[in-house]
Amino acid sequence: MEIDRLRDDDPPLAAADAAPDDLATAGVDEQSAAEPDSRGPGDRAAIHAGYQAKAEAAYLDAAREHWETAAKPAFEREWLRYAQTHPADWRSSASIDEAAATSVRRGCADIRETEEKVVTPAMLRIEAEDPDRHLIGLEFRRKGEDRIMEKVARQLEAQPDLTPADALTTVKDAIRYTYQYTEEHYAEGVYADIGRLQTAGFELIELRNSWSGEEYKGINSRWRVPENGQLFEVQFHTKISFEAKQLTHPAYERLRNPATTNAERDELEDFQRRVNAYIPIPPHAQAIPEHL
Repeated sequence: MEIDRLRDDDPPLAAADAAPDDLATAGVDEQSAAEPDSRGPGDRAAIHAGYQAKAEAAYLDAAREHWETAAKPAFEREWLRYAQTHPADWRSSASIDEAAATSVRRGCADIRETEEKVVTPAMLRIEAEDPDRHLIGLEFRRKGEDRIMEKVARQLEAQPDLTPADALTTVKDAIRYTYQYTEEHYAEGVYADIGRLQTAGFELIELRNSWSGEEYKGINSRWRVPENGQLFEVQFHTKISFEAKQLTHPAYERLRNPATTNAERDELEDFQRRVNAYIPIPPHAQAIPEHL
């Protein structure tokens, strides 16, 4: 993984690195800073908040530019070279008999009907409520039947006592969506959209906040359609966290493959960590609780 790697002396931007370094940028010049401060606590708090907002804006602008112009292109080249020199060693697909396959196909038809008639219309109505963020990757909102069949086959291989219908329920992302926000409005947008999903009648089953993680950054949530119990996934991302997820997805798939060696796992995990270290963290994103 050494080809085209970012230099070790080129670390991710920190907020302090991009922050203004003089009081004038926060609305206070050096002369007034040296004079006795006659302002009240409210005034000082407002000045501090203004400084913090400018520091965060400078950090985000610098981090976004660095990702687009340096980090992302370098990581894309690195992965391309890695994939060329380390062909994936995929294990043969698990088999499934025709009776089980027929059951799974019927289940996939039910999933498609729920997606088309219930979930996607609701997600589009929710999207229309806030023009400052949008759904991305909507064309991939439903996992392909072949991938579902493969997942079910592996589940039946691991747990032979399951019925095909039960194995199908273990596929938690057969329907999936992603909302994308700017960093500045990420936290408030996530809270608002969770509320909108609940108002639409969907039940929040699980929320995982991975903004403090090293190998993946973002928020994943799982929801249930009350009428029939169908589960679907909603991810909450920024533009850069989504691009990083897409960039590291092949590494993630290899890590899930039992044929991947321990040595390669170390390299793949290192690649994920280095990519995700360059994602700017939205203000307050790490504080969004997993139990809402």
